[in-house]
Amino acid sequence: MRLKVGLDGKPLLPPQTGVFRYTQGLLSGLASLPPEEVEVVVVKPHKPLRTLPWVLWHLQRETAQGFKVFHFPFYYTPLVPACPVTVAVHDVLMLHHPHWFRRRCFNTLRYLVPLTVPRADGVITGTQWVAEALEASCGVPRERIRVIPYGVDRNLFFPPPAAKVRQGLAELGLGWPYLLMVGALEPRRGVDTLVAALTQLRQKYPELHLVLVGPLRAPVEALVEPPPWVHLLGQVEDRWLPLLYAGAEVVVAPSRGEGFDLPVLEALACGACVVASDIPVHREVFAGAVQLFRVGEAEGLAQAVRQLLEDRERREHLRAEGLSLVQGFSWERAARAHLQLWRELT
Repeated sequence: MRLKVGLDGKPLLPPQTGVFRYTQGLLSGLASLPPEEVEVVVVKPHKPLRTLPWVLWHLQRETAQGFKVFHFPFYYTPLVPACPVTVAVHDVLMLHHPHWFRRRCFNTLRYLVPLTVPRADGVITGTQWVAEALEASCGVPRERIRVIPYGVDRNLFFPPPAAKVRQGLAELGLGWPYLLMVGALEPRRGVDTLVAALTQLRQKYPELHLVLVGPLRAPVEALVEPPPWVHLLGQVEDRWLPLLYAGAEVVVAPSRGEGFDLPVLEALACGACVVASDIPVHREVFAGAVQLFRVGEAEGLAQAVRQLLEDRERREHLRAEGLSLVQGFSWERAARAHLQLWRELT
């Protein structure tokens, strides 16, 4: 029987965040399923609207429009939905580290996640670590939590030909070896640690630069007056990302906290060599395919990068492990797991 599912499409609107990538990927996976299995109706606001009134008021009414299930990709649901609902909770950082977030965002999520998530019929998250944290922090019954690893778009993220990489980097004006970090820039993401580490590395590798891709979401002290070898590209079109990943000497993920970290998965899919902070989700998802360093330690990060720059065999081993690891992640597989959960709730 064809299942009619409503889905909150507001995360598809600008700005493009990690929740955008999850929502976009999930919809692409659902679109690949046979049409007789599921009908997905994406509900988006017709004009700019804050998430809070959109979910609590407008989507509250939408849940009464004949859907078998309604899925919420952004952390919380209406207070009294009229049909079964599922919600994706990508991390619990706002509960454990509220000082990392802007006050308005912190207040909203810190209140509504513990209030609405335990009431949801199904809770979806990308890692076991987040599932356990939800159970402990919000009292969500474990049987209502489904761990569904995220996917990667292999039509976009794959190792590009070397000639295409050279041409793309030339068009972007990147004519020197560089380390790369991708993601919204804010203090918790560890940019300060990365800049300090590269300051050390440039004593031996003075030609090495740092390329940062992503919007500046909150002030970062190390970027107030960045050194001339730090290049902020801002948000770039998706077509540039595989070239940037593949062209980097090392892709660095120095964050102090994440719920999954999709840029690491995308980098591995492009054949990049990755150094990542030793946080729970990096260990859970990427162990064996990335080089880990202790969170917040610039010297440890510099040492990890230096090892990869100087050890070709280690680089090739990690590249091979990364390309092998990403074979287990697809949006079609994630979509089928979502659909299975939705069927169980009807």
